[in-house]
Order: sequence, then C-alpha cells, then structure tokens
Amino acid sequence: MAISTYASANIRAYFQSKRAGIDAQLVARVVEFIGATQATLDCAIYDLRHPEILAALARVAAKPHVRLRIAFDASGERNGPGITGDPKPSGTHQAIAEAGLLERATPIHEHGRHLMHDKFLVRDGREVWVGSANMTVGGLELQDNNCLAIASQPLAARYTATFEELISPNHHHEDSRNAKAQSSPPPAPVTVDGAQIAPYFAPAAGEGIEDALIEAIRHARRIRIFAFLLGDPGILEALAPLASNHAFDIRGIYDPHGMQDVMRTGGHAGHAGKSAHAAPDDSRFWFVHDKRFIAAPTHGFAPGREQDFMHNKVMIIDDRMVFTGSYNFSENAEDNDETLLAIDSPALAEAYTAYFDALEAAYGGARQPVAAAAVASTGAAVGAGAVAVAERGHTGSQDVVDHLRREHSRNQPTRERAPAARGTRAAKAGRHERVSRAKSNPSALDGPIGAVLTLALLTALALVAFVALTLAGVLFH
Repeated sequence: MAISTYASANIRAYFQSKRAGIDAQLVARVVEFIGATQATLDCAIYDLRHPEILAALARVAAKPHVRLRIAFDASGERNGPGITGDPKPSGTHQAIAEAGLLERATPIHEHGRHLMHDKFLVRDGREVWVGSANMTVGGLELQDNNCLAIASQPLAARYTATFEELISPNHHHEDSRNAKAQSSPPPAPVTVDGAQIAPYFAPAAGEGIEDALIEAIRHARRIRIFAFLLGDPGILEALAPLASNHAFDIRGIYDPHGMQDVMRTGGHAGHAGKSAHAAPDDSRFWFVHDKRFIAAPTHGFAPGREQDFMHNKVMIIDDRMVFTGSYNFSENAEDNDETLLAIDSPALAEAYTAYFDALEAAYGGARQPVAAAAVASTGAAVGAGAVAVAERGHTGSQDVVDHLRREHSRNQPTRERAPAARGTRAAKAGRHERVSRAKSNPSALDGPIGAVLTLALLTALALVAFVALTLAGVLFH
C-alpha cells in the first residue's frame, strides 16, 4: 500500500485518498487528537459536520476545567448554477447546534464575501493540527487531502494568536489591512525535528504567500503540484515559462471541476464570489492540456451527497520545500482567513513526493471517462454516493478535461503539444502496466475465440447466399 503516514519525533503527516487506496484513517486521527486535550482546545474549522468529530468535541466539552472554543465559517451558502467545483456548503451551524456545542462556537463572517477557510486545531498550547481537510465525511474519508500534527509550543503560540484574532469582535477584512501587510517581512521559521516551518496567515500576509510561492517557483529546478485549482495570476505568470520548456521537471495533478470554475471566471473562481469572465489570454492555463499534468477522476459538486474532490493544496520544490495548508492557489485565498505552512525538510518532502507519485500512478488513466467500473479499476472502492453519481451519468473527468481543452484552443494559436516528461522512478513500470490495462481492456472478440466466431459467421453467410442462388435458378437449372 502507498505511504499514508510520515512520522518523526514531533511531526506527523497524514495522506488520504479513497480513490488511490491511501488510508491514513483521518477520522480516528482527529478523534485521537481531540480526545487527548487536557486544558484547552481551539478549533478553526471552515466546514464542521462529521458526526464522529462533533461527538469527540462534545466529550471534550463535558470535561471539567477544559476550555473548548470553536470558530466556524458563517458566510452564506454559495452553490449556484454553474458551480462544479467546491462551493460554500451549508449545515455547519445546525450540526454544531445539534451536538450541543453552539455556546462554545463563534460564527465568522456572517456578512460579506470573505470566508473563514482555515482548518486547524490547537491543543493545550503545545500541538497544532493543520491541513487541507474539512471535518466532514467527504473531507476526511472520500477526498484527497493531507494533514499535519506538529508538537511545537512556538508554532502553537502563533496559531493561538491567529485564533484569538479570528474570534475577536474586531475581526474584519479591509483593503487597507492587506495593503499594509504587503510590505511585511516573511514569518520567522520555527525549527521542529530539523525542519524549518514558516506559518503564513491570510489575509494578514497580504501578497506575502503569493510572493513566497512565486519566488520558489522561479528558482526551482524540480516542481510537483497537486492542487484543487491553480488560478492566482501571479502564480500562473511564474509557471508560464515552463509551458514551452518541455525538459523542465514539473508534474502536476488538479481537480478538473475546480479548474473549470477557474477558467470560466478568469482565475477568480472560488469562495469569494468574484465573477470576472476569462480573458482571451487563456494561455495562462496551458497545463490543462500538457501531458505533465493530469486531472484527478473526481465528480463535480452535487447537493445532497458528500463530495470526492482532489482537495490538496500542495507544492513541492526541489525535493526539500513543501507548501501546504488550507490556502488554495487562487487570488481569492488572499482575502479569506487561511493558513499555509512553508516547510523546509528533505525528509518530509520525500514523503509528500511519495504521496504525489501514488496519486499520479492511480490516476494515470484518468483521462478516460469516469464511471463506477473505471473508478474501481484504480484499486480503491469509492464511496457509494460517488459511485451512484457516476452510474447516473454525471459529467466525468474526461468530459470536463475535453471541455477545458476546447475552450483553451479557441483563444490561442496552435502550439506544439508538450511531450510526456514524467522522469525516472521505481514506480514507473508499475504505473505504465496499470495504465495499459485500463486503456486496452480487450474484449473476447480480439482473441482466438473472436477469430473462430468470425469464420463461422462468414461460412453461414456463404451458405445462405448459395441456397438463395440455387432456389432462384442461378446456379442450377
């Protein structure tokens, strides 16, 4: 089985993908993290609806002398027509109320377009849980997500300060706040088990997160990206030279429905509600038809079921730097409450790269239409809800990818297609074998049985023709 957990003395990384058969048992991990609370637990969770997580929080709330605080996103539901990626769901307020936790919870952004999109917990001022997974059945069980549990008092102190600001009566977003933050220096890193960890927080970071990502991309020799979407204009500009540099070692995985939203709205898709249409210069989205990038076989948003997004937000640079967190690589993320960790650690980067390779190997045949049988062929059983959607004929990944490519081609001159550049690694032969099986899948008519059946059919046709001609008097008088 592919790697699902990385562990050092004070860092745990968990990798999840139902489709790819990578099971870090995230529900049990979060329940364990919550249950170990001795004094304080602060939870900033965008979407909090998983019954087991709510039950674990209720047990902590019942402990004497334990302070539990919850911050959740209270902005309006956004899942209107045309949204195929990750809309704003509803139900968190009701779920918290039904769990008896409402008096411990603070709704964030009840008005305006911003989101409290964080997904972090701080336990006892000593340990932080952070990642891309929402606390829902889809987020913890069906989707592709990664999470980190880091024991570090200095790091926990920074997250606690951010949480305090979130729940304060003065918490708000203004353009002046972003403008002032643009010139702020990058955060000082915290050292944990030899890893240098720099925590960024939006919107206080302003352009700082984008600047850090752009700087890393421009000086990189090797890049791995697996992200729900890529839409930030600055990041797209930094990646643009690699479109024609086919020798550069870059590979990526994206969610086709997330990218569909981005391309439809000109790079502003997401939760913030911007609606600018895509400019004719769609060459920014060159990677949707580059063979170095693949689309995960996910399903578009459908109300009434748990979603199975490719929900990671990860970049790996030069086998040592990992960027990960709740921060989508979009312009909107700068305005939301978000967090991103920049982690300089070759050991952790190796674990994240192994996770990327496992997803890429499983999704190597994802350019074909997604159906229940095709999803099962990746080696993992997708949740019943997702399979049912596929069987009912919802748009598959190939349909979305084809649509993206058609839209892209309308607005740019013909260019040379980028050749596959996947590098050399131990899993390559195995991946090619799986892809070959998925694409070929010969039927019975392709083998010796087919040849015998074809000969018998031709013989029968000849006999029928002979009888007909005889009866007509053509052959014998």
